[in-house]
Amino acid sequence: MSQMKYFAIEGHAKSDFEAISLCAQKLKKEGYVTDQFESNCINREKQYPTGLPTVVPVAMPHSEASGVIDNAICMLKLDQPVDFRRMDDETQLINAKMVFNLALKDTSHMSVLQHLMGLFADTNKMEDIYNTDVEDLPRKLEAYINQGEQAD
Repeated sequence: MSQMKYFAIEGHAKSDFEAISLCAQKLKKEGYVTDQFESNCINREKQYPTGLPTVVPVAMPHSEASGVIDNAICMLKLDQPVDFRRMDDETQLINAKMVFNLALKDTSHMSVLQHLMGLFADTNKMEDIYNTDVEDLPRKLEAYINQGEQAD
């Protein structure tokens, strides 16, 4: 799998699209996505919601490869939960506390999603991530996700 870069930010959003926008802007500022990425993610979220009713509720918006310059994940730790529609039932909402915005330009995308799903299912790791300072989060995310890879 090509190298993955991890970013973490904290912030406040009034809506799911605003939360996606915060992540997309960070990824753009760091040079991992183009202007197009943000609207790609928002449009995809409208059609295919990504809210997951995990122990610590999360969403993982992403888009097709267009608009992605290089592989990265930006995690947003929200100061107040934001409603995202559920992936498995879009009539239901979850209060996402964290948003993982995926910028993936190659076929590693399914494997990354699997590792993230494994992480999201792990209550201890998710609480650990949620309680970690934002400066330490990229390193911790990378460790947890790479751990998942070695287990394959």
